[in-house]
Amino acid sequence: MLPQTHILAKWFICTAFLWVCLLPHQVQAKHIVGGEITYRCLGNGTYRFTMKIWRDCLCTGCANFDDPAPIAIFRGSTRIREFSVGLSSVTPVNPPNDPCMTVPNVCVQEGLYVFDEQLPTVNETYTVVYQRCCRNETITNIIGPDDSGATFSVEISPLAQQLCNNSPTFNSFPPIVICGGFPLIFDHGATDVDGHQLVYEFCAPLLGGGIDGGPDNPGGNPSSCTGVSPNPPCAPPFLPVNYVVPTYTFATPMAGSPVVSINANSGLITGTPTIFGQFVVGVCVSEYTASGQLIGKVRRDFQFNVTNCQPTVLTSLLSDSISVGPTYHYKLCGDSALFIQNQSI
Repeated sequence: MLPQTHILAKWFICTAFLWVCLLPHQVQAKHIVGGEITYRCLGNGTYRFTMKIWRDCLCTGCANFDDPAPIAIFRGSTRIREFSVGLSSVTPVNPPNDPCMTVPNVCVQEGLYVFDEQLPTVNETYTVVYQRCCRNETITNIIGPDDSGATFSVEISPLAQQLCNNSPTFNSFPPIVICGGFPLIFDHGATDVDGHQLVYEFCAPLLGGGIDGGPDNPGGNPSSCTGVSPNPPCAPPFLPVNYVVPTYTFATPMAGSPVVSINANSGLITGTPTIFGQFVVGVCVSEYTASGQLIGKVRRDFQFNVTNCQPTVLTSLLSDSISVGPTYHYKLCGDSALFIQNQSI
């Protein structure tokens, strides 16, 4: 807090902050929480794509979901198709309901986009792409988060085309709030209707889009590759986000004791986060044939919010006792009964 003697400076800062918040371009940035694209093969070269985008809805100048969202399809590095997809639905992502904890207020929404495309079988990989700036500026583990956009994409390899493959789909979304200092156990497993072998790993989320043409650079081109909403999206390959090394890497995106990790066979995420903050995490699940051939990979990009949760459970017992730390020691001298009053809440 500013000292009371600095009333004029405080007034100036508050006025400047209000003026910045009222700028018309402020709604363009700082809202992306994560996203993913999966697909189903409907036969005869037709694929149904499902794109889920998550946004922060408790931020200053939160941008809405793109409606429509610009999509591009590449064969190799050549763009063969560009179009826009309307927003199908918006639903809230609720924080975990733990009666033993008071969890800070957060707001996350999921935007759903569904579209079908006809893609003939070729000996090249198709890549479906959507790009958007920007991530929350309060993110802890990457460099320049407020200038870093995101690329959400999925590849359909030649083998996947030949097999009329269906990509794996994640079973559930991670908790949007994690209590620091408490064990994290989350099943990030996926389902593959084709029965392929699945292997899980932490992987790097991808950059895409930027501040060009946004509130920090209004003279630029918002639809360029470094723009707020590239239209059309730009070609692969895509660069990974820049982690704050050596503290954080794509393989160790969060601090912890034990460190937060993912089981390669089950997708189970475990560990005890020890640092409060917001952390960008990427989870990739690769699918293999029975003979060990890689068919494809699905990437989910999301944000863990590690906060200071307040326990709502207090254990307390009343009796003639000696309390040592969390342990109660009771003395019985001749009596066969001991009265203990439970004062826990």
